[in-house]
Amino acid sequence: DDAGGGDFGWRFATALIEADVPFSAYPGVDRLFTLIDGDGLDLEFDGAKNLAVGRLFVPHFYPCDVGTFCRLHGRPCRALNLFLTRGMWTAEVEIVRGERRLHHDGPILLFALDGAASADGQVLQMGDAAVTHSAAHIDAGTTHLYVAELSG
Repeated sequence: DDAGGGDFGWRFATALIEADVPFSAYPGVDRLFTLIDGDGLDLEFDGAKNLAVGRLFVPHFYPCDVGTFCRLHGRPCRALNLFLTRGMWTAEVEIVRGERRLHHDGPILLFALDGAASADGQVLQMGDAAVTHSAAHIDAGTTHLYVAELSG
């Protein structure tokens, strides 16, 4: 669970969570956390209500300033993390199926969650990511495609 340290505007990465573990704190950073494989987990926040993450492909937003402990429900999990420096970047995230034309004034992050998809003719296999800018024609078919439109 590492946003890479140092200064950044945004980071996009997967993480394998194999055991109950504290997550690193990143002051001034927000996280969109999406479970992409596994039995689920609980995120326990210092001084705040816990978050049960049991469904795949549902983005959950929370600030990384707060101490966070991850408790697995069973087998290891894999998560997709989008880290955003607060005040610099925001994101609108949705999970898309089927065909769509995207128009956005900024970076668009794509991640094939459970099968093949295409973006402007580029094929993304399961687990592949791509960044496009401003516009894209995507075809996810029956696949779940993670789409994050960044503004900053």
